Amino acid sequence: MAVNNNITRADHNVSDLGDGAQLQVVGKTRSKVIPQATAPHMTLMTAMAAMCYLAVLAIGALLMTATAVDNWTSQIASQVTVQISAADGVDVDGDAAKVTDILRATAGIADVDVVSPEAARKLLEPWLGKSGILDDLPIPRLINVSIDKSSPPDLELLRATLATEVPSATLDTHRRWQAELVSMAGSLTWLAVAVLSLIATAAVVLVIYATRAAMEANREVIEVLYLAGARDSFISREVLWRFWLTGLKAGLIGSLLGFVTFVILGLGDGRLSEPVRALLYHPLDTSSANYAAFIVVPIVATLISLITARISISRVLKAMF
Repeated sequence: MAVNNNITRADHNVSDLGDGAQLQVVGKTRSKVIPQATAPHMTLMTAMAAMCYLAVLAIGALLMTATAVDNWTSQIASQVTVQISAADGVDVDGDAAKVTDILRATAGIADVDVVSPEAARKLLEPWLGKSGILDDLPIPRLINVSIDKSSPPDLELLRATLATEVPSATLDTHRRWQAELVSMAGSLTWLAVAVLSLIATAAVVLVIYATRAAMEANREVIEVLYLAGARDSFISREVLWRFWLTGLKAGLIGSLLGFVTFVILGLGDGRLSEPVRALLYHPLDTSSANYAAFIVVPIVATLISLITARISISRVLKAMF
């Protein structure tokens, strides 16, 4: 009924008042070409807000994974382990003392910690339990070695020295685990990029659908405006204004919901609490970059809505006229 009334008034003004009425009709229809509460519009805002929420979760998970991998690899790179095999005929305690003396005499070694047999058994209890089998196993003696990052030792030379002077000792630099962690981080990064790309593609498709649906639903009003003197640039500008607001609102809503989700996850003492707190409440130089990544989401959502709607509107108007 409202659309028909607008058309009737527009036709009356154009026919009775001539050119002056054309400007009056154009001026009065500002921001009414696409009403705010149309079904395609509300569907677009709801769907884009949900996708922006998922995008924030994906970005946050990616940042937490990257931080965790950096911490793990940093710890792995700063430590090596010497293992003394408890084989028959090996004086484990004597070899441990020899290895300790060699390590402490090596430049670049910051600290040496010999793991006691009781502590070594506790390391195996989660897998083997507290049964008596641990007493029968030849559990090797472990020595944790902290490396001075500013002047690290020559690990290959240290390996050769240990192999010569203490044949039962082997040096583990954990480089294989470090490489696997880096590989895992790279895979998760590409997975997050793929998810964000799918979200962006879905947003583009939704904007195209909403633009065409909104233009078709208001086809009669657009035709009257065109007859009253409005041109493609005016109609496009009026419609784009509505979609620009939609993208901005959806992006802000989704980002806010995502941020609130991370804040809730950061409360308490759950498994996710510590990584989430590191994500949100890290020192300023790091957390500011995280917040900047979250702010990108509404900006990208607005640009997707604006650019896609502009292209779709141009095509629809060419098809109409």
